[in-house]
Amino acid sequence: MKKIIALMMIMMLSMSLVACTRPKPHVFYDYMDTLIVIDIPIYNKKQRSELLEHIEEIYKTYHDLTNNYGPLSNDEDFKENIYSINQKINQEIEIDKELYDLLQEAKTIHELTNGYFDVSIGKIVDIWKDIILNDEYFHREIPQVVFDQVLIQLQAIDVVEEPFVLTEDNGSYYVRLTHEDVKLDLGAISKGYATQLVYDYLIEEGITYFSINAGTSSLSLGKKIDRESKMYHITLANPVENGQYGMLYVQNKAINTSGNFEQYALYNDLRYHHVISPKTKLPAQHYHTVTVIGDDAGLLDALSTALFSMSSDDFEVFIDEHQETLNLEVIRFNYDETVSTFLLDTVFEAF
Repeated sequence: MKKIIALMMIMMLSMSLVACTRPKPHVFYDYMDTLIVIDIPIYNKKQRSELLEHIEEIYKTYHDLTNNYGPLSNDEDFKENIYSINQKINQEIEIDKELYDLLQEAKTIHELTNGYFDVSIGKIVDIWKDIILNDEYFHREIPQVVFDQVLIQLQAIDVVEEPFVLTEDNGSYYVRLTHEDVKLDLGAISKGYATQLVYDYLIEEGITYFSINAGTSSLSLGKKIDRESKMYHITLANPVENGQYGMLYVQNKAINTSGNFEQYALYNDLRYHHVISPKTKLPAQHYHTVTVIGDDAGLLDALSTALFSMSSDDFEVFIDEHQETLNLEVIRFNYDETVSTFLLDTVFEAF
């Protein structure tokens, strides 16, 4: 009898240990053109399921609204998306408030960065992507004749000073594209914007311990449950050699990186990539990566793009003017392979 009781106790203990196994991170495959990994160490299956369902709805909403590759399907309950808006130059188009607010945020950051962040240059970005993602040139040298053809194509496209106009009338929201050279592309803000909404939702629900990995370049972090300090240790990839060049120690922060080391082609030993300066219509070659740390994932998504295209002088002027008010910190891996830091409280350990 004692043996049976002991055996039952062992079985119950084993079942308890299995039940207490930490839930695996949840992966969303279908949104924002990237893998989105949500780690919420909550053992209550019903609560966890409800959280993940709401998180998926956020990402699906902004994926559908900001998609510039195709129209909305019949089962999507929205007025317009970026693709359909781009087909209607100089037309007053009614849009959902969610998209209106996102476009308003893009316009605000455009002004904040003196035009370095510009969601209207999709036609220019497309020209470079056609080169960079071409298997013939991917991580290889662009032939002179091809490069010259690209420059001719770019000359024919204007960067418009006021590319779109937003209006609101009695609870309805509208956008109008102002020029035939305008093509909206929200790829440099939409993922971060949606991720910040997810972060805010988790905080509102009283969730303390979590991480959101929206692709390799975008993280939003709560606290780390299995470390005494509650800090996440985030390594920064070396964009020139295999390995890492440093580590961040953070909690309750967003981190976003723009860089030239994943998708690029070469010309005269310089990397030509998908982060395009609206000032020159060219990929900038000031830095290999710009990593931005702060409180708002949407803002950081856009700012990392803008800062990446700024000269070092413009970059440092921006930091001097806005670092404290935006609670903004930056680690910059320069083209000469030196590292520049603009930090307030975050601990960074260089390797």
